[in-house]
Order: sequence, then C-alpha cells, then structure tokens
Amino acid sequence: MDLMQKLFGTQRAITMVVVSLMFAIAFPAYFSVMGGMVEVMDGGSSGAAGNWQVNFTTTVSEISDSAMLSDGETLESAYELDRSNLGDDEMIAFVNITVSCNDNDEPGPTSTDSVDAEVDVSGVEGGFEDDAGSGNCNGDAVSFSYIVTPEWSGAPYMVGDVSKNDILAKWNDGGNGTGEWLCSVTLQVNNPPGPVGNIIDNGEDVTVTWTVTTYTVEITAMADE
Repeated sequence: MDLMQKLFGTQRAITMVVVSLMFAIAFPAYFSVMGGMVEVMDGGSSGAAGNWQVNFTTTVSEISDSAMLSDGETLESAYELDRSNLGDDEMIAFVNITVSCNDNDEPGPTSTDSVDAEVDVSGVEGGFEDDAGSGNCNGDAVSFSYIVTPEWSGAPYMVGDVSKNDILAKWNDGGNGTGEWLCSVTLQVNNPPGPVGNIIDNGEDVTVTWTVTTYTVEITAMADE
C-alpha cells in the first residue's frame, strides 16, 4: 500500500486528514485574534502610535527648618532629594523654597526686619543656577522656584498619533532635581533709632520651607472612533 492509499484509503483516514487541515487553518487565526485582543486590553504596544488618555497622580511634600536669628545671624538649611526616597516611576515636577518671618513688634514700616537668602544648587543634578533674593519680614519674605520637568502642569489631557513611549519620554525628569539643595538665610534687624529700639526687637523666627511636587503618569488607550 503506497502513501496515498494509507492517507485516503479509508473513511477514518480521510476524516483525520480533514480535521487536521481544519486545525492547521483555525489555530493560527485563533492565536492571531487573541493576541490582538490582549494587545488592546493591555493598551497596545508601547511603541505603536495610538490615541491615549493621560492622567497624573500628584504628591506634594513639605519640610521646614526654623531658627531664632539675631541681627547678622544665618540659618543654613539643606534638603537632600534622593531618588531612592521616591516611588516607582515617580518624577519630580518642581522644587520650591520659601523663606518666611514675621516682624510684628516694630512701630513702623521703616523699622521692619528683613532677610537675605541664597540658594546653592551646585550639588543638584540638572544644571540649575544658584539664586538669591531679599525681602521684608511680613510673612513670606522671599521664594524661589525650580522647574525640573518642563511644561508639566498636572492637568489631564488626550493625545493621538503618538506612542506610549513618546508620552513617557515627555514626562520623564531625566534624573534631574536629585542631590543636595542648600539655602542660607541671613537676618537684618532694623530697629528704630534710640535706646528703645533694641528693647523692642533684637531678632526674629526665620523658617525655610522646602516644597517638592512629584507625580506619576497614568496612560490609558482610547478606542478608535
């Protein structure tokens, strides 16, 4: 009995061949369809262009240093921003520094105490520039703001014809903002003339507040209309 007779010589053999052919045709189509369904459920390929809903989860952290300063004294405040202290996929948006003091025991505006503040970012990743400023002790005396991730506002949006990887790259801080942030604040006491001045006021409570805004990106695939 030759090969053709073995394959097609009986009804059972013919049925087995037909069933085998059906499986050979159906299985690749089945796995192709299922693979496409999994890709849609998973939001599509990270490198494929598509339509996306982009949301952000924002976290604001604050830490403060305070000291009672006399005329000419300086408060040295340091803030260490370490990547290991951030969550998975958490990015840095802004770092804000606010210096505050409240001179509420002087007889007039010309006698209000003031502060001179300097920010040193030489130990911070990202090529930021040092800054300095002065202000009177009427609450928030002087503030500094550093943008770590450009264009980030935290507002959700929809976008099309881009890939998921493109979106993640846009909102990646590139490792910037980490390192040691330094701020030094010197108090200038301005007393009214005469011996009464030193009795009224010889110092102020000065506070440096570090506010760090971080975020994570949430990307959801949108169905094509």
